[in-house]
Parts: sequence; C-alpha cells; structure tokens
Amino acid sequence: MEALDTPQERPKGLLVLAILTFISTGSTIFFGLITVLFLRPSEADLAEEKREMTKAILEFKKLGFDSLVNLFEKLQAMTEALNAHFMASNLLNILFAVIGALSAYFMLKRNHLGFHGYIIYNLLASVHIYFFVSPSIVPSLIPIFNFIICLIFVLLYARHLSWMKNEY
Repeated sequence: MEALDTPQERPKGLLVLAILTFISTGSTIFFGLITVLFLRPSEADLAEEKREMTKAILEFKKLGFDSLVNLFEKLQAMTEALNAHFMASNLLNILFAVIGALSAYFMLKRNHLGFHGYIIYNLLASVHIYFFVSPSIVPSLIPIFNFIICLIFVLLYARHLSWMKNEY
C-alpha cells in the first residue's frame, strides 16, 4: 500500500506536452536570436521580397484568384509593418517563448502557477503581432489558427492540473 505523503509519479502526458513545449519555445528562442543577431534583412532584400510578392499577386490576378490576391496583399503589408519594428518584434517573441518554457518547467515541478503562466504565454504569443501591425492587414486565418493550437495545448495541460496541485 502506498503512503499518503508519497508523491505521485509525473503523468507521461504532461511530460510529452512539456517536451513539445520545450521544442517549440527552444526553437523560437534559438532562431529568434539567430535572426536578431545575424539575419536582419537589408533594404535590398526587402525590395527583392516585395518584387517577388508583387509578381505573385499579378499572377493570381491574371488567374482570377481574388481571395489569394487579398491574402498576399495583406501578407505583404504585414511583412512591411513587421520589418519596420524588426528588433522589437523579434525580441518580444523571444521573451514570450522564455515565459512559455519557464511555465512548462514550473508545471513539471508541480507548480500549478506554471499553468497560468502558460495561458498568458499563449495569449501573448497569439496576439503579439497586433502590437506592431494593424488588425486590418492581418489575415484572419493567422489568429484563428494560433488560437486553436493554443486552446488545444492549454486544454491538454489542464488535464494535469490536479497532479500539479497535488490533489490526488
């Protein structure tokens, strides 16, 4: 018989979720730092990207794909707006990923406050683009997809709240 004060074994589902979170946040931090330190686009790069996007938009117009034309025009405007705030946008993204990784770590250590931090991380990561870009130029597909993925992960983590709170 197990003693009442014996800690319960960590749920395997929680460990899998934490590993997925560490992979996601770790890659965001790593590639964010690489981008900030070494990959800032030059004016020539931005002009070339704009030329290529304009070519694609013209091709879609010729083919009559108006919905794709609208999507690509919004993506182009969004990219230009984000490039105007390149450093702040990338550093904020890195900061939010650090919050997500720390939150997952706290959850693994049975601190249920990590779950609340994880919710905050997901909300901030999902809406951080609106800190720099007008909502009118963000394709609605982007926040919808982000919120669905975040909701799935929050609900999966929520299944393990009783373990985090030591309520077995």
